[in-house]
Amino acid sequence: MKIDKVELSTWQHAREWCDHHGVIKPSYAELINSRAYPPHAFSMGQLCSKFWMLEWLDALNVRSPHTVAILGSWIGSFVSHLHDRYTITRTYGIDCDAHSVELSEQFNQQLVQQDWSYKGVVADVNQLDCAHMQFETGGELIEVTPNWIINTSAEHMSTDWFHTVRSDQLIIMQTNSNPELEGHINTVHSVQQLTAQFPMSKPLMVGEMCMPTYTRYMQIGYR
Repeated sequence: MKIDKVELSTWQHAREWCDHHGVIKPSYAELINSRAYPPHAFSMGQLCSKFWMLEWLDALNVRSPHTVAILGSWIGSFVSHLHDRYTITRTYGIDCDAHSVELSEQFNQQLVQQDWSYKGVVADVNQLDCAHMQFETGGELIEVTPNWIINTSAEHMSTDWFHTVRSDQLIIMQTNSNPELEGHINTVHSVQQLTAQFPMSKPLMVGEMCMPTYTRYMQIGYR
């Protein structure tokens, strides 16, 4: 298992790290500048954490998945980055908030129009069986076992989703240490707490990204 620790002691340091590690295409910047989406979805903390995740997926040289499920997907701000890097047939963005799902489809409209390469799903993550997902979207009943389960919003939900993942599904997850923000019901405060709460039989990496006001934790591997 590989271990990582990123120290970003000031927001200027975070900007410099993001500038060095992240790439944003002009079309992506245009979507951000449209102001049609929540500005905090593109905060420096959000951008750093997503580019950190993508960088590690590249470093681990994981195989391209056929199907991806993003739990707590919000507006799907990094979906296009995944599809740029990997040959993905379909990504499902799952969120309990219907408005966020609508925004995610607008944000990823090109992928939606490509035979649902991206599709938003209104569903309660805690009620889904990740090993055999069943949900309705776009008037269709979908049954799928995603190759990858991505959850960068684990602080917003219980651990129920984690215990339904099969041993051959790759888990890419993040949580954080900030209990003060609305909806943060399940924060952790150390790598040790993260791995105890979400134990994996085959961890590929675990790490922490220390921001000026909180710490982001990440774990990639198999349950």
